[in-house]
Amino acid sequence: MVANIVETSCSYTETAYCHVPAEHRDYIALYTACMLYGEDVGGQDSDAVSQFARRLVKGEPQVHPIFDRLASLLKEAHMYWTDVGADAIITGTVDALSATHIEFATSGLRIAPCATRYPYYLRTRAGGGPQYTHFMFARSWREKADTYLQILPSLSFYKEEIAGEKSNYVHLRADAERVSPLEVLRHLTEEVLDSAERIERVVADDHELSALWHKYLQCYLEFSIRTPRYRLAELGFNP
Repeated sequence: MVANIVETSCSYTETAYCHVPAEHRDYIALYTACMLYGEDVGGQDSDAVSQFARRLVKGEPQVHPIFDRLASLLKEAHMYWTDVGADAIITGTVDALSATHIEFATSGLRIAPCATRYPYYLRTRAGGGPQYTHFMFARSWREKADTYLQILPSLSFYKEEIAGEKSNYVHLRADAERVSPLEVLRHLTEEVLDSAERIERVVADDHELSALWHKYLQCYLEFSIRTPRYRLAELGFNP
């Protein structure tokens, strides 16, 4: 398991963040490995996840060593990213782990049909968007907090569906909206395409940012297709 996590973390970092300095890539790869491994730990020991924030702010040792390493990484975030970026990385991590605890605690529970905003609320907290967005912008790139892009959703639904997972965003949204998961997936595809088109328009006048966006988008898609974790090759996708 550890070997697979390390391979996935390094492959993702080297593919999607190849434009940032080497020390930043080391940080992102280690951070990603901690988060992936920590998610597995949380499935076995919910206290390790639920107590992360409390122990972090109190400066106390974490329940599991992997979270001690993650806490030490967060303390170094301002060395590599601007204050805005580092703050987003720290708060995004706390949010992600808190939401992960919620996912574990509510596994198997049915979502109320009227709670249509809950899937989005949980996904935006658990998805890691803020930290992985700001990882794109090393401190040396632009000092001012005037540049931001939101990452598109990950391509993980297929492997989750094969594994029989029912607590993911697509299934929660399907339950809330009282439609089929396939219909949600179709709507989500349209929403992602719309987001990509709007990002294109937003960055059109900033050639440096536009180039960065296109590079990240292509590299992210390449990683998602190449990595065995998402099993997209089974659907006929080839890099």
